[in-house]
Amino acid sequence: MIRSKPVTQIFLLDTNVFISAIKDPQRQTETLRLILHIIGEPGIRLVGNDLLVEEMARYAELLRSETAATLLYALIGKMEIIEVQENFLKICKSYIETPDKADIFHASICLQTNAVLKSNDHHFNRIRDEGIIKVWSTTEAINKLLA
Repeated sequence: MIRSKPVTQIFLLDTNVFISAIKDPQRQTETLRLILHIIGEPGIRLVGNDLLVEEMARYAELLRSETAATLLYALIGKMEIIEVQENFLKICKSYIETPDKADIFHASICLQTNAVLKSNDHHFNRIRDEGIIKVWSTTEAINKLLA
């Protein structure tokens, strides 16, 4: 009997998802539950880049909570750092109208790895609507992964 290989879901968590989970460390938010699920789920692969790690580290430092530090280290431990290829940057740059180069890098990694971008950032609406990459809002991610 031939068994099918389990499907691995690939995600990039935008910084706004991380901030939402750590901004009030005393609360057990759905976003925090989502991140804990992603960290603990072996069938989920996280991708990112140095800019994403730097952004998350900056916010964890600002909030100075044990929860922020713990989540940051767990996410970094699970995250595969991707070197973005120039052709993917060129494609994504034409769909994202923001001066923040991190957004272009995040979208490019998603295109390059076929990852779903989890973000509430409206800068990604056009690239999502054109079908270039998949973008899930936090609510959509919670509904799909924690249901």
